[in-house]
Amino acid sequence: MKRVHRWMYIAVGVYTFFTFLLWRSENGGPIFAPIENSKPVEPQRSIEVKTVSVKIPVTKHKPTQKAVPGGRGEKCPNLDLPTHAQRDFWQPANGNKVYVYSAYFEPSRNHVMVIGARDKLSGPALWCQLWGEDGGLRVTRASQRDMPEGKGKRYTCSFFTCPVPAGIIPRTVSLVTSECGKPTSSISVAGTEGDNGNFTVCVTPLNFNYSKAYELVEMIEMNKLLGASHFVFYSYSINKNVHQVLEYYQDKGVELVPWNLPMNVDTWPKKNIPVEIHYFGQLGALNDCLYRNRYKSPYVVFQDLDEFIIPRKVSNWTALFSTLPKNKGSYMFRNTFFRKDWPDTDKNFTGKDEAKKYKIITLLKQWRESKIFPRKHRSKYIVVPKNVEALGIHSVNRFRAGGEHFVEPDVALMHHYRDWENPTDKQARAKDERIMAFKDELLNNVLKTWGKLKDVPLGPLPFS
Repeated sequence: MKRVHRWMYIAVGVYTFFTFLLWRSENGGPIFAPIENSKPVEPQRSIEVKTVSVKIPVTKHKPTQKAVPGGRGEKCPNLDLPTHAQRDFWQPANGNKVYVYSAYFEPSRNHVMVIGARDKLSGPALWCQLWGEDGGLRVTRASQRDMPEGKGKRYTCSFFTCPVPAGIIPRTVSLVTSECGKPTSSISVAGTEGDNGNFTVCVTPLNFNYSKAYELVEMIEMNKLLGASHFVFYSYSINKNVHQVLEYYQDKGVELVPWNLPMNVDTWPKKNIPVEIHYFGQLGALNDCLYRNRYKSPYVVFQDLDEFIIPRKVSNWTALFSTLPKNKGSYMFRNTFFRKDWPDTDKNFTGKDEAKKYKIITLLKQWRESKIFPRKHRSKYIVVPKNVEALGIHSVNRFRAGGEHFVEPDVALMHHYRDWENPTDKQARAKDERIMAFKDELLNNVLKTWGKLKDVPLGPLPFS
């Protein structure tokens, strides 16, 4: 029994000793104090010193960093302020284990949110090297949380949260594996300034050399009628014709953001290469768009190119939201499929030939499945970004305030124009002509746009 007690005392002593070392290391002190020379010091003899006037050249050295009260500047004297910080660009932060893309300062929470991705087998804890607008360096411990999209792939998109000491405004951040480690990447931190209008639309990354320019024009013009003031498109791979369309819209509220994922993604035609991240890291892009517009738009709309949130009783989203409860986090809209493989409407209308020429699917397809999907099944949503912490694909993952409001389908419905390539199936149909209320304006705006893009192919173009 005495032997057991002795081992218990030893274990407690070892634990206490190493806890002290960890505390001392993280609070700026040396792990071991320097050992002083134990030899007795002989008394110094009086020495006559002759003063000689010597002119010594002075070399001015640019300080590598500014020592900041309360910061860690004096602890990392060999680090320089990064001069090539980037944002909206995937960079390695820890070899091939962690990548970072963008960073956003949130003054109300005193932290910087970094959007990135990590290998699920990555282990090292990360530190945040934060450079303030005063030129000083602070180092804080990063916390990490995965987005819910792993799907069994090697990489998952993640949030990396960097606490910001009070009183500073961070301008650059690097994630490193040790406090004073030399960073392999640096991100320019986005602030809160900017105004993108009432409704910003965020779209899943464009991929597979996307070339349906006709679909893109229709999507932008239809959403502008509904109230969209700004669009954010993420580009993994697009064809030249789509790039030309996006260039045309660049000064009309359309933002094109590169999405240069550094890991293996889905391919078409399929190749015998393991896919390392789920569907082009779409949750990373959607959550980046959330933080990008948190202080720039009161509402952010999340939908794909072939989806439209259509009010059933009013003409636009502004009028719709005047009828909905206030102070919510998200407004959920139920999905129904308008089948592109079913025949065009048999109804004649002015402009039908032009609708066919420019492939305006919303005007040509008036039949939908009678089925309206349950809540959160293929749903999409509009959020109040200040009230939302993290997004999923079909619903909000975490709220800051407000919770969900489910919009009834007779108030607004999400039209999803999808091709199942099975025109003879027995799915029950329902005629739905609600979109025709927008026909004249939509036709006019689409034709006007294509009149200025005469040399741009409608698409789709052969895949290469």
